[in-house]
Amino acid sequence: MSSAAKKKMSVGSNWLGGLVTSSPESVPSSAGESISEVAIAKIWKPKQQRIYFDRAEIDKLKTAIKDEGFRGSVLVTPLSDDHSARTEGFEYELVFGANRVTACEELGSTKIRAEIKALDPKQVRRIRFDENMVRKNLNHFEVLLGYLELMADEAGTTSEVVEQELNQMSNSAKRGGDISEAVSNHIELYQSILDRYKGGKLTTFRSKLIRFRSLPDNVRTALDAGKVDASKALELGSVKNAEERADLLDWVISDNPPVADIRKEKRQRTERTEPDKKEKKKPTVNMRKASSAIDELTSLLQCKSLETKNKEASELLSQINELIAQLHKIV
Repeated sequence: MSSAAKKKMSVGSNWLGGLVTSSPESVPSSAGESISEVAIAKIWKPKQQRIYFDRAEIDKLKTAIKDEGFRGSVLVTPLSDDHSARTEGFEYELVFGANRVTACEELGSTKIRAEIKALDPKQVRRIRFDENMVRKNLNHFEVLLGYLELMADEAGTTSEVVEQELNQMSNSAKRGGDISEAVSNHIELYQSILDRYKGGKLTTFRSKLIRFRSLPDNVRTALDAGKVDASKALELGSVKNAEERADLLDWVISDNPPVADIRKEKRQRTERTEPDKKEKKKPTVNMRKASSAIDELTSLLQCKSLETKNKEASELLSQINELIAQLHKIV
């Protein structure tokens, strides 16, 4: 194979994440693209879609790099001249490859092989989301937030506005009200984004987002840190008692039981701490009448008027006693 062909294959392998044993300082690619050794200190790492970075994954990458050399490349895009990160000495924005950058930094590397591609902010967010969806083990909440960010981006609005419009959609469905044409168009756009990634229905997306946002702080923290997965976090989030929830959370982190076992444990704890609901009967009409009669008699006993002799009152009380005796015979 000619050297030119080998060089061409190396560039393609970089894009696909294949093994590259050597790289020139800068290899021209298609228009607006090149493969270069870029100083890590020049790469700006914005807030990533990932909330939690798997320590084990980074350590595995470090071992692979030490044993086999750096595989593939990261993707960066030149920062615009007026980007605020320029004032801090950065020249590129990291589009994807955060774990690889971290692994190289921890190994003492000052440079990393990077594909440099001119991208606008919308393209950056779209590529980052696609990459994370395909290659990262995102938890359910991270996926929902990714969808939300993508919806806001394609609608040219903010995540907060997207959630407001989803609430309008829900309220309209419940109450039969109308929504504006602009909101209706956005709703169609949001559903098309979910369809693109086989993300289900928009109503389900909204419900899941609300459930995750309402998670107690300790459960949310454990989820963000990768100590519990999304399904277990939701199970724990439904426990109202804070002490009970904290105890269950410690157990789940320690033993990593399946969801079925968590539900079983919740049920058993409820049975131990609360009276059996089956034994709790709703008061019948007769029970309510008897309770009312007892309350009235108790009130009369507390009244000093019964302490005085009253023939009419005495006769009525005798009748009450007779009625009670009759009740005993029929119940």
